[in-house]
Amino acid sequence: MQDQPFPYVSLELLEALQEHFPDRSPDLRWSDREVWFKAGQCAVVRFLKGKFDEQNENILKRPL
Repeated sequence: MQDQPFPYVSLELLEALQEHFPDRSPDLRWSDREVWFKAGQCAVVRFLKGKFDEQNENILKRPL
């Protein structure tokens, strides 16, 4: 799967995901499963933020 380029991550998408799935400390009232689930959400947003940063490092890699 490394041979295929990753789809472009837009700033609008990234901002919307960060708003819907904020990276925050767990609440003591959350169950273990809820903590794991929210941690997974944040991990995906962090991954996409990394791809966004990577894609915007070099303007020649940006789609038209």
